[in-house]
Amino acid sequence: MANIVIKLKLLVIRLTGRFPKTEALEAKDKALQNEFDEFNNFEDSADYKKFQELKAWLETKEHEKVKQELKALTFKSSSEFQTEKEYQAICKNKALINYLQLAETSTPKDFVEIEKTGLPQKFAELETYIKSPEYKKERKRFAKENAEEYQKEIQYIELKQNEKVKIYFKLKKSKALQNYFQINDSEQLAKHSELKAKVESKEFTERKAYLLSTDKFEKTEQYQKLQEYNKLNQSEKIKWYFKVKKSDKFKEIKKWELTFCENFESKKLDQQRWLTKLFWGEALLNSSYSLASDSHWYTDGNNISIDKGILKITTRKEKANGLSWDSKFGFVPKDFDYTSGIISTGNSFRQQHGRFEAKIKMNTLAGIYHAFWLVGDKMLPEIDIFRKKGEGSSSLQGAFFWENGEKGKPKKSIDSVNGLSLDSEFYILGVDWNEQKITWKINGIPFKVETNNLPKGAVYIVFSSGINGKIDESKLPATFEVDWVKCWAHKKG
Repeated sequence: MANIVIKLKLLVIRLTGRFPKTEALEAKDKALQNEFDEFNNFEDSADYKKFQELKAWLETKEHEKVKQELKALTFKSSSEFQTEKEYQAICKNKALINYLQLAETSTPKDFVEIEKTGLPQKFAELETYIKSPEYKKERKRFAKENAEEYQKEIQYIELKQNEKVKIYFKLKKSKALQNYFQINDSEQLAKHSELKAKVESKEFTERKAYLLSTDKFEKTEQYQKLQEYNKLNQSEKIKWYFKVKKSDKFKEIKKWELTFCENFESKKLDQQRWLTKLFWGEALLNSSYSLASDSHWYTDGNNISIDKGILKITTRKEKANGLSWDSKFGFVPKDFDYTSGIISTGNSFRQQHGRFEAKIKMNTLAGIYHAFWLVGDKMLPEIDIFRKKGEGSSSLQGAFFWENGEKGKPKKSIDSVNGLSLDSEFYILGVDWNEQKITWKINGIPFKVETNNLPKGAVYIVFSSGINGKIDESKLPATFEVDWVKCWAHKKG
């Protein structure tokens, strides 16, 4: 039933157009892989880690708590408001107002300076003496004799006319000045000075401005964190990351783990990875061989080359002598008219289940075959991811061979697909293999499904070319080109 559905889909492809272009498919796969790598790398990035850190912090709602606390923090409810209120009240005291006004003049200073001269004290002393009864009683005699006592009166009269003395005694009668000296060393003035220093300090001014401001939260560390979170949350990178994370975009790519990759970037084939002879020739003979039915001999790498990252297996008109395997006689010498090549991972890589793919192109000459196949230690079962037998340039086959349980020819299941340009275009050919089925694909389009008699062990990769019929030798050499080979295993869990 599955193969019928696949054949109907292939018919639609042939009627409506060709298979997806290999270049477009590779570009799409590469873009998806790059985006997947970018997705994984972003999870280790500083931006993502910072976003997760800020998101966890945001969930604590610390910023909301701080915002509410700052909303309740007003100038009227502060100790600064009480300090300013106390200062404003003390500044309204009339005696203090007069003191401060007088302090702005030179009067108190002048008064003290005159007092320091001693003249006011001398004047007061002389005045007391001159006005005393004793002096008044003897004044005439003192004046007549111009006595020392009378000289004091003359000095008194002189001081009485002294401007500084006049000013001094005038100021001394001033209630404002009296008030000044009463307040000058008072606790009230000390309190005023203390409050004034506080209210006019830079610290108080800044604190008051802060308490009166409406953007207190904007000045906090929590606000800065919130802004940083919002900026990251609105960034295109974060939006892309979470959009992709919620989608199934990487559902398929997440299923697979790359286990083998060969891009043929070196000029020479990696001998540690690839055998250039049939596996059993290496294992039993340490020599190459071909089968009795083959018209070609597999040289030990002479027909394998790499040019600009493309591996080529070349089948050419060339005489050679080598071993041939005959089921009746074993390994026997044989003369061949043609040579070709084979490579496999028999000694380096084997895998059961997974995805096996290669990007290939080939000459489609009658009598020439090319194949990409999987096999284990026994000849059967064998999975031919593709086999091209030369009949027409637009078709190839996917095949599966297994033991029939009796002596005789193996059982087989073969399906063909048409509509290809094998001579001029590369195609990606592969199989997806799990415990239930094997699915053959060309450029991602299934063309065959097998569910019975599936292999039960690991297999290795083989690419081969050769002669399988009558050939126009003038068209030789023929090439089979492989751009890359990749294998994936299903990820566990």
